[in-house]
Order: sequence, then structure tokens, then C-alpha cells
Amino acid sequence: MNYKNFSRNLFVASLAIVLFLSCTQVPKQYKSKSTVAPKEEQSIYKVKITKKDFFANYTGPDFLNGEDIAHQLSNFVADTLGKYLKAAFKRGNFKKIDFEKTKIETNKNHPDSVYYTIYMPFSSVTKCEAFTCIDHRGSWVRNTKKTDNDLHEFVTSISKSTNHKEEIKLFQTATGYYEYWVQFRHPILQESCK
Repeated sequence: MNYKNFSRNLFVASLAIVLFLSCTQVPKQYKSKSTVAPKEEQSIYKVKITKKDFFANYTGPDFLNGEDIAHQLSNFVADTLGKYLKAAFKRGNFKKIDFEKTKIETNKNHPDSVYYTIYMPFSSVTKCEAFTCIDHRGSWVRNTKKTDNDLHEFVTSISKSTNHKEEIKLFQTATGYYEYWVQFRHPILQESCK
């Protein structure tokens, strides 16, 4: 075996590997940002929707980086349910939430942690009995006056539509949750309903 040829072949092979690796590794400043959030940034809320009901829950710290993370489950639920109700309506599945059978529970696991669940069953109804929008107003019992005023302002703003109809229910828990849930008609999607 010729040592000189072996050394040259080893050098060429090593150089080829180094060049290959340097060309396939893109510097960070040129990498495109991923459209998929890292696992820790994906939804911290667990959700299940069926044709009959909706369930969501959150377990973890009340506050994270100064944000009321636990109570933001209500925002997430309102957004998710609103999209679901509109999509069902467009398919001819007219629904509303059965507030009488709705269950909302908040439990403190320890001073810095909470368990928060929202269960809302659906009722099948006629086209004009359906509600395609849902929202909430409230937070914790220490803010009841602000919550009541906020509800009044919200209902006043959505009542301007000629086809307006809403249903409101106050939910409270032993740990101080105090929140109104409001379901109502979408002014354009349900404009034929009077």
C-alpha cells in the first residue's frame, strides 16, 4: 500500500466532509423562522369538542410573567367556541350552549397554582334560536362592580343590531371566580333572524 496515496486520499475525503458540513449548516441569521411553536409555547390549555359538548381545562400557576394565565382560559374558550359555533351554523347544525348544565370549577392546588375547568354542553335548536357568538365578562370576586359595569357596556354595544338576542349567565366558584358568560347572535351571519 502506498502511504503517499493513502494520505492524499484521506486528506481529500476529510476536506470533502468539512466542505459538505459547512455548506449544509446555515448560519442562524439566515435561517427562516419556524411556523410551528416550540412545545412549551403551544397551548397550555386542554380542549375537547364533540357534537354534544365542550370541555377545557388548565392546571398550573395562576400568574406567569405577570400575566393572569389561569383566567386567560376563558379567553381561549370564548375564541374556540365562537369559531366552532359559527362553523356548525354554516353547516346547518344550529346550536346554543346549555348554560343551565354548564359547569365551571376552580380549585387552588396550593397558593400559586390553580385547577380551572369549563364544561359546556350544546343544545340543538332552530336556526334563529342558535347563538353563534360567545364571550365572557369578569374575573375574580374582588372586581364584581367592575365586572357588572363591563357586562352592561358589552351588552349595550352588541344590542345595537336589529337581530340582537342574547343569553347571559353568571358563574361563581368558592375560590372567588365571578364571571358572566354571554352567548348571542352574530349580526351578519344571522341577519335573517328577527
